[in-house]
Amino acid sequence: MGELVDYYRKRAREYEEVYYMTDPHRQEEQALMAKAIQTSLKGRDVIDLACGTGWWDRILSETAKSITGLDINEDVLEIARSKEYGCPVKFMKGDAYESPFEPASFDGALTTFWLSHIPKARLHGWIDTLHTVLRPGSRVFIADNAYIPGIGGPVVTKEGDENTYKLRTLNDGSQHMVLKNYYSTEELVALFGKHVQKFDEGNVFHGHGFYWVDYAISSSS
Repeated sequence: MGELVDYYRKRAREYEEVYYMTDPHRQEEQALMAKAIQTSLKGRDVIDLACGTGWWDRILSETAKSITGLDINEDVLEIARSKEYGCPVKFMKGDAYESPFEPASFDGALTTFWLSHIPKARLHGWIDTLHTVLRPGSRVFIADNAYIPGIGGPVVTKEGDENTYKLRTLNDGSQHMVLKNYYSTEELVALFGKHVQKFDEGNVFHGHGFYWVDYAISSSS
């Protein structure tokens, strides 16, 4: 966890460069994702766990009722707080694994590019924590990177470790070994199907550069 925090602290000022990559497929999917987020979470009080620099919060703020962003890294929160938003937005420093919020505080949740950084052994616990702060009928939108060979550094495996990693190089030349797991549609259905009623392939978009899941939780999820 410490390596990941240090990586994003150092990457904070260059993080959003990734959204300006010239790959036309990527840009098309980014625009599609933006519209999907706005539609899914329209009119809701949204918690954004591991909110980063607020890039997607700015987009969501055009349709959300309110947004509360949580991130453990003060450097990215400083950038997020510097932006203008279209609805009430506040940012807090905190651990995405240990939510500081009361149960049923929100009716929407957004998480972008965080699922891939969660160790597989902690996935189910994290989903349970997320659902705890949501009211029945809440909507959840979780997006991350699809695997593209040659992009973002080589995939690294470690003996006896079910997770995969990537060696990332920042603009200052520093290198960081970052936990980065990728998931197929089938793996996402298996994962979220254990926590969400009637979760199937229809809840998953899996494209060229990104994937996302979009679902509602019921009182028994």
